Amino acid sequence: MLTRRALVGFLFGLSGIAVAQKAIMEGKKAVVCDGEAVKCPLQHETCRVIDAPLVVGNDRRDYPENSQLFDYRVLVCDQCGILFTQKR
Repeated sequence: MLTRRALVGFLFGLSGIAVAQKAIMEGKKAVVCDGEAVKCPLQHETCRVIDAPLVVGNDRRDYPENSQLFDYRVLVCDQCGILFTQKR
């Protein structure tokens, strides 16, 4: 009986590790990110606060056009506030 309990506990422990999220340090506090943590240009580990597509346009009022750049995302560092892009 003890062996079965140990096996079940081990399996539950493995499943907990599989769904674990990334924790980073901000100042003296640990912060758990909803998804993957990234590094900003100033090398801070940060969560993806803004994760939005990048859209560019031609700046014409008479015939405006815009398109989305699917390979790039706009992100912001939650420690220093820098807005930066990342290629997927």
